[in-house]
Amino acid sequence: MVLELNDDSDGLPPETLRPLEAVGEERVPDELLSLARQVADRYLASYESCLRLVVPPSTRGRSGFADKRRLSWVDRPTGEDIPPRPSAGFALTAKQQRLLGALPPGGALAARLCESAGVGRSVLHALLAKGLLVLCEGPRLGDQATKDVAAGGSAAGGDYPAGESVTGEGVAPAHGSESRSSSVEPQPQGGPCLRVGQQEVLGNLTAAYRDKESTYRLLWGVTGAGKTEIYLRLIEHVLADGAGAILLVPEIALTPQMISRVRSRFGGKVGVLHSGLGRAERTREYRRIAAGLAPVVVGARSAVFAPLPRLRLVIVDEAHDASYKQEEEPRYHASTVALMRLAMHDGLLVEGTATPLVESMRDPEVRVRLSRRAIGKEPSIEVIDMRHQSSGELLSPRAREVLAETLRSGEQAIVLLNRRGYAAHVHCESCGHVMRCVDCELSLTYHSSSRRLVCHSCGRIYFQPPRCPACGGPPLARGAPGTERLDQELRRLVPRNLVFRMDSDVVSGEAGAIAILEAFGGSRPGVLVGTQMVAKGHDFPAVTLVVVADADTGLYFPDFRAAERTFQLLTQVAGRAGRADRSGRVVVQTWNPDVPCIRMALQRDEQGFYADELHTRRRLGYPPFREIVRLMTLCEDGERAGAGARYLAEQLSPHFAAHELRGPVRLPASRGRERWHLLVLSNDGERMRALISEALSQLREPYRRRGVILVADVDPFTFG
Repeated sequence: MVLELNDDSDGLPPETLRPLEAVGEERVPDELLSLARQVADRYLASYESCLRLVVPPSTRGRSGFADKRRLSWVDRPTGEDIPPRPSAGFALTAKQQRLLGALPPGGALAARLCESAGVGRSVLHALLAKGLLVLCEGPRLGDQATKDVAAGGSAAGGDYPAGESVTGEGVAPAHGSESRSSSVEPQPQGGPCLRVGQQEVLGNLTAAYRDKESTYRLLWGVTGAGKTEIYLRLIEHVLADGAGAILLVPEIALTPQMISRVRSRFGGKVGVLHSGLGRAERTREYRRIAAGLAPVVVGARSAVFAPLPRLRLVIVDEAHDASYKQEEEPRYHASTVALMRLAMHDGLLVEGTATPLVESMRDPEVRVRLSRRAIGKEPSIEVIDMRHQSSGELLSPRAREVLAETLRSGEQAIVLLNRRGYAAHVHCESCGHVMRCVDCELSLTYHSSSRRLVCHSCGRIYFQPPRCPACGGPPLARGAPGTERLDQELRRLVPRNLVFRMDSDVVSGEAGAIAILEAFGGSRPGVLVGTQMVAKGHDFPAVTLVVVADADTGLYFPDFRAAERTFQLLTQVAGRAGRADRSGRVVVQTWNPDVPCIRMALQRDEQGFYADELHTRRRLGYPPFREIVRLMTLCEDGERAGAGARYLAEQLSPHFAAHELRGPVRLPASRGRERWHLLVLSNDGERMRALISEALSQLREPYRRRGVILVADVDPFTFG
């Protein structure tokens, strides 16, 4: 990427300079280059890793001569370049003839030409080798041809035949051909009438949008309160203002309903960006957005970098979801990046959720509340104390009873168990030995389908020994059952074709998730069983029962957010029941019914939970009252990883009080590398990041030479 030009060759002899072979037609807006720099500074990441977030998808991951040709202009040879009369060696295949026939007068970009002819690059290379095509200089940036390319067409009249239009689904025939989407742009349709509460919230958000001093609002609405309709009305207001909007969803694969609703309202004005798109489709969408043809963008985390020309609004749906935090460099959070970007345009960030992050609840002035459902009633909640159950099964007799009633009525149920596999660990009942991964030191999960033990951290697979390897005792027992075992239990209770399982062991990509959800949505009756995937934003009117098989699974993780996440998961999954005109029921099985976060979730005491959690965070010095950075050292040699962490702590200790540095401590190994981490907490986040950045710049290279990797995670969401 060319960031600036320099006429000074620093005295280098001309023969040492290599000529440019090709210049890509893509251009990154200055705004996004500035944003990449801000993200690098905020998250202590390399500028290069942040630039990768903003470069056009057509230029990512490309190298080598063949890839350069894709960015080159090709044309027929002229003058002395014309090859001799074709002979047997110049015989053309049907694809080569088709490619030559597709070449317009004046030439075309190599990539566009191959795409329009429907052939691969090897066909182009063969014609170049035969001299029937040549690489040459195409139109420069700023020419009308380049503007046409940016708009999604080609410099020689467009990539698409007359009568066809580009949609988010690909090329759509205009006249009667079968297609996933019509080429006739749907006209914007008025949504349902808003309730009084929705009207008040929309008025508040619209006023905040007009007030350029306002930068953030938290839309705190119970599940089923009609937040999506408010999003759409707010986007309509932004479009009428001639501006653009981005709507972020936690996972595209799990929220097809949101994309469908936005497209039905705004038609061809909607662009979709997410990692599940193929390169060609992602490139096409990127260019439509950059050209202003798609002023509404729907996507997952990375869509916050969409090249909208005049961005004034970003909406983050299900804003509590951890997927908005990237766990690889640069470790950014989409909401924070949105605020950075909107500051350049006097725009507004709206976070919508039924269970806000505790960090979002500190300032009541930015909150707008929706406390009633738009349709349906709050479900009734029944608690099953598992300490008094002795059936030996995952589902209690009462849970089985209400599940049977639901299915007999032809309705649907969701069963949540936030633990995958058949059993979360295997152990010896004689000596207590637990089978662990030799690389990661984490307990192994038993999968009955393969009869193997699997490490869910590194993926390593083990055979289960016939006897305890520690004491030679009896065969190992299986504890903490997961979704695989729950699925088997449910299939003994109801017909097999009515049970749909959804977890990361059975879902492979966006298409797999959508297929499961569509199959379940069309099943009456039906049971959807799975991990937290089943709690995310789904709207199935026929779901009248939600069963939480074990409410305690996340309580005891070494994470200050453990109580918050338990509260969020219970509240979210309970909201899936009774979303239409049918009453809903929630059955929660727990071994700890008196734990505050579980009790408050079941009593719907949101205000009490957030007040209690904020008090605890203030007392312990956690966010939102302090900012936090997690520093890690990784090395195959445990001694070096530990020594590196301790030396890093020594370098930082003169600049921070004792209570601001926590650690370093050793973590379980991961993927064959030992790990140590150190937490830094401070009231002055800018000063903290500056000091850490200076230390990292001095230590990274010496550590690298010793085989130690230094990792910085600003505002971490995980601590394992």
